Amino acid sequence: MKKILSIFLALFLTVALFAGCSDKTGDGKDTDTKDTGAASDTKKEETGEYKLGLGVLTDTDSSKDGTAQVDATIAAVITDDKGKIVDCYIDVAQNKMSVKDGVAEKGQTYKTKQEQGTDYGMKDASDIGKEWNEQAAFFAGFVKGMTGDEVSAIKTEKNAGGSVVAADEDLYAGCTIDISDMMQAVAKACKDDQAYSFRLEDSPKVRIGAVTEDASSKDAAEDADGLAAMYTSIAAVVEQDGKAVACCIDVIEPKISFSKDGKIGEIKFDGSKRELKEDYGMKDASGIGKEWYEQASAFSDYVAGKTSKEIAGIETKKNDSGHVVAKDADLYAGCTVSIDQWIAAAEKAMGK
Repeated sequence: MKKILSIFLALFLTVALFAGCSDKTGDGKDTDTKDTGAASDTKKEETGEYKLGLGVLTDTDSSKDGTAQVDATIAAVITDDKGKIVDCYIDVAQNKMSVKDGVAEKGQTYKTKQEQGTDYGMKDASDIGKEWNEQAAFFAGFVKGMTGDEVSAIKTEKNAGGSVVAADEDLYAGCTIDISDMMQAVAKACKDDQAYSFRLEDSPKVRIGAVTEDASSKDAAEDADGLAAMYTSIAAVVEQDGKAVACCIDVIEPKISFSKDGKIGEIKFDGSKRELKEDYGMKDASGIGKEWYEQASAFSDYVAGKTSKEIAGIETKKNDSGHVVAKDADLYAGCTVSIDQWIAAAEKAMGK
């Protein structure tokens, strides 16, 4: 009897041991504890919580008698839950308007540096034979995995021409242009306190669309200065499967005055509408009691989940002031400002 019990116990332990060491289930899938943990980690990486941040750095210092100029360096970043950059896209809206003899040359088509592509004409003059958009893309790739503080800490030096370039050999090998504004715009985007939070299962990508109009510009008169008004609407959009997942909207409206003889006068610009927040001063004049940045946020929420075609097809109407506003009651309930340029910028971002 004892012998039978011993044999039975031995058989039981053998089966138990075999079951514990088995690395296959009935369907042939690996069930090893280590592999199961790896699968869980992979799922966590694929389904992530992210933030879309936008940073705009605006400069009018290149304006000179006869020419009004606005250079807006735009950076959109996606950061993970640790604040590290997952994706980055950089563009510059370099807008110029002739004001020679006091006449504002309005009605132009303004293209960003990214939109100009090879037409920007940097490749032949570049020591590394790279166009501006290629070098900007290299910089954007270099900062992936960094935090905003780490981007700010990138070592730089001044070259013979006075440009602030990368001291890091790896970065300089693919980007020899001035990176000071790009660094600041990216760091600003990483610290965006209005960043749009979202979840996504795949590695997210962001693109920027910028639309500039100059309809508010006017010629100078004998008794009044003229105005160069190149206003740029910006949309940063994260897209998946042809639909917007996240969106951030901003607008810059620098006002450059000039005299009858084309001399640049006072320049007014306190910041983008989004970063001014309550200081923009729309809330009291708003029929819905919302500040500009709050209404832009409502627009961003509204376009989430929509295709480029659906965004372009948002119905609009002109209000009593002639502004193009939303016809849709749900959108208009949270956003009563002009949205035509926002629509165009978002559509452009999704077309890249």
